[in-house]
Order: sequence, then C-alpha cells, then structure tokens
Amino acid sequence: MASLKVMLGMFPSTAKIESEEAALIKDFNDFNEYSNSAELKRYEELDKIVNSSEFAEKKKAIKAQKFNGTEEYKKQQEYLKLKKAKHIKNYYQTKSSKELDEYLKMDGSEEMKKYEKLGEYINSKEFAEEKQNAGKDYKNSSAYQKEQEYNNLQKSSSIRNYFKFKTSPLLENYQRLDGSEEIANYEKLERFVDSEEFKKVKDYMALSPQKKYEQSEEYQLEQEYLNLKKSEKINWYFKLKKQNDFHKITDWELTFEDDFTNGKPDSKKWMNNYFWGEVLLKDTYALPGDMHFYTEGKNIDVQDSILKIITKKEEAEGKIWDPVFGFKHQHFNYTSGLISTGKSFRQKYGKVKTKVRFSGTSLRQAVWMVAEKILPHVDIAKLEKNKIKMGNFWGNITEKGGVHKKITKKGGSKFTSDFFIYTLEWTPDKLIWKINDLEVMAQTQGIPQEPMYIGFSAGVSGPVSDHQLPAGMEIDWVKIYRKKE
Repeated sequence: MASLKVMLGMFPSTAKIESEEAALIKDFNDFNEYSNSAELKRYEELDKIVNSSEFAEKKKAIKAQKFNGTEEYKKQQEYLKLKKAKHIKNYYQTKSSKELDEYLKMDGSEEMKKYEKLGEYINSKEFAEEKQNAGKDYKNSSAYQKEQEYNNLQKSSSIRNYFKFKTSPLLENYQRLDGSEEIANYEKLERFVDSEEFKKVKDYMALSPQKKYEQSEEYQLEQEYLNLKKSEKINWYFKLKKQNDFHKITDWELTFEDDFTNGKPDSKKWMNNYFWGEVLLKDTYALPGDMHFYTEGKNIDVQDSILKIITKKEEAEGKIWDPVFGFKHQHFNYTSGLISTGKSFRQKYGKVKTKVRFSGTSLRQAVWMVAEKILPHVDIAKLEKNKIKMGNFWGNITEKGGVHKKITKKGGSKFTSDFFIYTLEWTPDKLIWKINDLEVMAQTQGIPQEPMYIGFSAGVSGPVSDHQLPAGMEIDWVKIYRKKE
C-alpha cells in the first residue's frame, strides 16, 4: 500500500507528521515522569496485591466466615454450658436466697453466741455436777434456769433453720464455689457475651457474605485499586505502554541537530564551501557543469528560524575544477550557497532527517552526503529539472565504467509548494529513503562503509529564466541520529 501511495503522490501532511512526532515526544516525557509517580507506584502495588492468589483466598475466607467458627462463639458456648449447669444455678440461687441471708445474719450473732455458750455449759461436767448437787432444789437453781433458756433457744425457728441450712448441700455448694476460679471464669464470660465487642462480632457474622467482605480492609484495598484502574491517567499510561511506540525515540540517540534559531548559521557546525576547497585552497570553488559560484556565505540567509540558500542572477569571479587542467579561473553569471558539516561532524550509519522546501524553478537544489572522496555519494533529496531525485553513487571514478548508481525520480512540483521531511536510514547493509515517513526507495548495493557528512546546496546547471531568480531553498531543521546498541 505504501508503494501505491508513493506512486500516487499521497504523502502524509508534513504538519501532521511533525504534530504526531511532537505529541509522541510529549507523551514520552509525560510517560517517563508518570512512571515515577506515587500514584502509579500505588496502583502497581495494589495490582500485585489484589490479583494475587493470597488475596483471592483471603477474600474467599472472609465471605465464608461463620459465627460458629469464631472464638466468640466458643466463649458463648462455654458460657451457656456453665449457665445451664446445676451447681452454677444453685450457687446463684443460694447467693440470692433468704435462707443464706438469715444464715449469715445468725452466724456469729449474739443470739448464736449465747446459744453456743449455753450449749457448751449444758454439755459440761460443771453442769452435770451442779445438777446432781442441787437434788430436789434443782428447779430453783441457776443451772436449771440456764438449761431452760438453752432448751428454749434450741426450739426457736431461727436456731433450727440455722442448723438445718448449715448442713444443707446448697450451702456446701455455695461455699465451695464462692470465690472460686470457676465462678470467676463464668462471670468473666458473662461480661464478655454482654459486651459491645461481642455483639459487634455477632452482628457482623449475621451479615451476608458480600456485606462481611465490604467491611474488610481487603475490600477497601480492592476499591482503591478499582478506582485507580478507572482513572484516565492510568489508562493513558498503560495504553501507551501497550502501543510501544516509544521505541521510535528510545532506539535512537540524537547526535547532531540544528533548527537555525540563532539568526545565522552556526560557524561551529557549518562551513560555506566544499571540504577540500577549505582544506587545500582555503577558498571555495565550482564543479564542472556549474554555472554558478558559491560565495562565502553571502547567499545564506536565516529568518524566522529558517535557513535559506539563495541563488541569484549576479556576476562573480572564482575557481572551477577542471578534471584535465585542475583549478582554473572563470567568470560566472550566477551566485549561490552551500553549507556542510565537513569539518565539524561526520557519522557512519544512522538516520538523517531534514525539513526542506525546494523552490519551484529549474534550479538544482540538493541535500546530500559524502565522505573523503567524491564517491560514495548519497543524494538524500535533489530537485533538478522539476524532478525529485534520490539515490546513491559508488565505485571508482578513475576506472572506465567504474561508477555505479541507483536513482529514483518523482514529479517535483509537489515538493516546491510546501515543506517536506526527507529521511535517509543507513545501516551496514541497506539505505532507505523516505518522504514524510513514507518509504520511497531502498537500496542494498553500494552501501557506504565510512563516516560521511551532510551538505545542502543550490545552483544553476542549465537554462534558467531571469524572472525565476532570486530563488531560495529553505531548510527548517536537520537532525541526525545514531541507532542505540
């Protein structure tokens, strides 16, 4: 489909390409910033917890909770068992009984002390002797009076009830349990089953499985996780992560860039003539067939961050290379400009991208790469005779038939109406040319295997009408990348 689009000249909009790239860079920067956010870290922490088998088991266990499986239930059952026990019932019945109350009042009372004292006397040897010695006068004796008092006390209901209760199983049970560990435990259990804590557990256990779960810490964690999962930022992050488009950025390292924002060409990056002219002649020169002379930057202008190479109709004197006689002096009717990174920057393999607008004239305007010698030579994009040409040249210029080339041509009028992004991708075994990210040509022969530098030039190599001049080749920016290992 890409080749059909190329054939039909259906190249994507330059503005769209740049907008998408800017959006990708922004997304990349925002993505990296968000990657370190507390929100994402919390989401990933919760995702690990909530989606673990341990969490699922815990959730299941919470929903499956039954009251009869709790410690509270066990304590309640222990309490109810004790509460039903006869000896516990008897203990509390006795504790609150009238009999115990009367017994405790009688026990140690003056009446009981008197009765016990009289009883000791009546049962003593002293009483027996006094009774015997008194004879017929016994009824008039103090011993008789005491005996009568003792007998009367013994017949009293309070004394009889006291001794009856004292020997009863109820009192024995009460005295055995009162203050015992068993009663202390029972009363502790009773306080527990009457407590708010116990009622809260029992009420909780009466809830439906889902309602139980909704009161758990796990439910709160799950809700926090689900709310984060719905957030636009989280979904945006994982959508970008799944798309995996950032390799377009991360796979490449920017090694050279100029967007011409300084108002003039950066002399640390650009030279205004051919590399060997600068090295050998300290001067500029023209090549065979050139009808123009390259000035020392006079035909280069930068306005609004756009560098323009201007070709003019004006006379000039300068050198031209003659393959037979070498450099010679010549008169020129046109001037133009050239910039290259011959002295500042060269690279072997990578990706070159530049945004250029060619002028709609019959001039020759080109973006190219070259190394130490004339060959290899790569035309990233060249407008000539109203055609856009892309291709590479390789071989040995000194041998007959030693120069090889592969070139593709497209109608050039489209590329003079607007800026287009021209790309060369260069690997050890392949060259790929693109216009606005659409592949135009690929080549696997004559691949350069040495560092090359980039150049931009414009000039006259054929008839041109005076009204077409001056004409400018506009360069918005240039970027060169190296593939990361």
